[in-house]
Amino acid sequence: MKKVLLAVLGVLLVSTLLFAGGDSEAGPQTFKGKNVRVVIGSTSTSGDSYLIAETVSRYLGKELGANLKVDAVGAAKALDAMQTSKPDGNTIMMFHDMTYLGISFGAYDKMYSLENMVVGPRIAQNPGSAWGSRADAPYDDLAGVPEYLKKNPTAVVRVACEAGGVSHVGFIVYWQWVKDVYGAQIADRIRVVVGGSTGDKLQMLWDGNTDIIFADYTSLLQYTQTDDPKLAMKFVGLMDNIEGVSATSYADQGITLDGKEFRFSKDFLIYLPKNFPADLLAELDAAMKRVNADPGLVADLAKMTYRPGTYLDSVKAKEFIYGKRNSLQGLIDRAPSLDDLVL
Repeated sequence: MKKVLLAVLGVLLVSTLLFAGGDSEAGPQTFKGKNVRVVIGSTSTSGDSYLIAETVSRYLGKELGANLKVDAVGAAKALDAMQTSKPDGNTIMMFHDMTYLGISFGAYDKMYSLENMVVGPRIAQNPGSAWGSRADAPYDDLAGVPEYLKKNPTAVVRVACEAGGVSHVGFIVYWQWVKDVYGAQIADRIRVVVGGSTGDKLQMLWDGNTDIIFADYTSLLQYTQTDDPKLAMKFVGLMDNIEGVSATSYADQGITLDGKEFRFSKDFLIYLPKNFPADLLAELDAAMKRVNADPGLVADLAKMTYRPGTYLDSVKAKEFIYGKRNSLQGLIDRAPSLDDLVL
């Protein structure tokens, strides 16, 4: 009886091992059927981070056969999720250049650097990083601000932006241009007010606590179209040109970096936890390539003034975003601290 029992146990053990081995070789891992949490580095559901991630996720989810749900957790939590989440495809991040700019500016620890996550495909671009003022501001655009300050020697222009992000880049390029062209005495009267969300900055503008704010073009557009004198705004500068939009860019206004034309569009990429499986990454690349060519997605992004059709696979996207990060580092290293420019 004992020999029979041992024989049965041996058969069961061999069967279990064969089953386990067969399961591990059943095929590559897949997104199909997964509930995927898509974290973004913003808490707003009205800005470009959410709108691009939500729009792309709807199309990408269908291609992957997965349920993608956007979670607007903010930059700190989104970056942390890339360090703490398992590399199983259940959590991914869609975000723009603040992914690396926060580290380049020293706002976030180096543990959150690009080297400690996997770069996925590029999903879209947003050329509409915008500066806006009240409609009755005494200058028409950013290039007109230093001229206004020359004529009004006691005036100060307050600019609301965020430390460690795209607005920080936009501000230091502009401030340096003013200093180079008009001198330090004029540049020193352009002061920073550190703002939070777009809603917070809008309220600061309407309350008279700042003069110019940074936000996404689409977030400010409605206020440039209203006749309400309390809310009415105008665009005073874009960091890049938007097709079909008349608002002028840095390049249009002659705002340069080291004497050269400066343009900056936000690049939105998918980011993944370290050690992300190659088969899942390949599946994601292939699905995003198909989504990129979908006329529905192209139309949906274009009507929000976002730039579709900019897909790069994960290999090319990594090379691109590392290069973009490195090209900005010299500017960041020599830029004055926002703390020194705060009003």
